[in-house]
Amino acid sequence: MSLIAIAVTALLLHAQLASAMLTRGDDMLYQSKPESALRFYARALLFDPGDATAMDRYAFVSMTTHRRRLLQIAVRKMDAFLRGPRMNSVLVLDRALCERALGRYAAAEGDFVTAGMLDRDARALVFAGYAALRLGSRERARLWWRLALGVRSGYVPAMRALALR
Repeated sequence: MSLIAIAVTALLLHAQLASAMLTRGDDMLYQSKPESALRFYARALLFDPGDATAMDRYAFVSMTTHRRRLLQIAVRKMDAFLRGPRMNSVLVLDRALCERALGRYAAAEGDFVTAGMLDRDARALVFAGYAALRLGSRERARLWWRLALGVRSGYVPAMRALALR
């Protein structure tokens, strides 16, 4: 098969190829080979740059490794993915978790708030409060925790955070 035929086939079957890469990445993950899984998820994103599932899996596996370099790469990939019309609250939350793991609490707080407001997610708002607290802003932390209670009345993690601080 010529190189041109392969290129045309790849263009026509990009979604199927991306799906195959996701499946192969999952296989690697089941075999406890997270770096191999990340390579397959990255390939899936090459075939289909708008594949939110591939991006989510890439971010999640990066978080589970606790390796700074992989977390940084994941944040860069999510930054690129989320530019433009592809706002995805799950990926914003994933990015916030990676940023928190990297110690980038200001960026994490912003993303936690965005995810919390997009989905009315009390859990994300509680995380935003803790990020604000890490940055030294007790007032902002209490604001996010109160907002979490506004989103989900009686939410125990928000009530406990407010009671302790």
